[in-house]
Amino acid sequence: MFQIIEYSTVQDFYQANRESIYKNRLSHYHLIKYFSELNKGNQSIYESYNILDKDGGNVICVWADSVYYLYALKWSESIVQGLLTKIKLEKYTKRFSFCGTLELIKELFERSGIDYEVFKERNLFECFDVKLLEKAPIGRAYFSSNNDLDKIAKMTYDFGLEEWGKREGRDLQHALGISLQAISAQTSINWQVEDKIVSLATILDSDTEISIIGNLYTLPEERGNGYAKSLVYEITKQIVQNGDRCGIVSDADNAITNKMFREIGYEEVSRYISVRTLREKV
Repeated sequence: MFQIIEYSTVQDFYQANRESIYKNRLSHYHLIKYFSELNKGNQSIYESYNILDKDGGNVICVWADSVYYLYALKWSESIVQGLLTKIKLEKYTKRFSFCGTLELIKELFERSGIDYEVFKERNLFECFDVKLLEKAPIGRAYFSSNNDLDKIAKMTYDFGLEEWGKREGRDLQHALGISLQAISAQTSINWQVEDKIVSLATILDSDTEISIIGNLYTLPEERGNGYAKSLVYEITKQIVQNGDRCGIVSDADNAITNKMFREIGYEEVSRYISVRTLREKV
């Protein structure tokens, strides 16, 4: 049997689940990001609840703007049945996403019999011990400076285009703003070869218990030279040697990049998926 635990307010839900969410921060990375935007007034939550079973299974459920977050470290057939009872999947269109724990969401949709498409699938890695590079890197890592702003902003903008395509409000001017913030906070790191910036990364969440290396981008004409690997290695080494935790969120279908992260010393700790139904209209 399953049990649905509902809450009077989002704050009550958050307090009840906060320890579990932040104990496994990397696994809940995207949900935490959403709560951060919620606190800024940029998002909404319509319903938040838990579904439990008698064996300690627990699913964290958040119905939000155009997205349903579902996370669990442990669940059972009865919990999946509870989700199917609570969430009427046949009512949602492809404009709405279901995101969270990969195996759980796949099982939910397969049990429902509703066709779906995968929008994003991510591997979440953490590095516990940095391995030695087989070859000495060519070039060096530097904190980005204000003198680099135009170049960094263009690379940041191009990264967004490759990752997400064109999005409203995410133009070059937006990239300039977030690049300036990263430079000022010394979280924008670039790899230079003969004074040319060839690769870029940003340290995200540097003020939390686990830093995330994100926005990893190498100029198209400079790819295949190991510059991104050298950059990630140097950043990771500094963070880990300081006694801090370091993670990376990676596209699951990018075998080359995932192999590179493992060679540096990253281990997969969780898998995240975002899916949509194929239904066009209500």
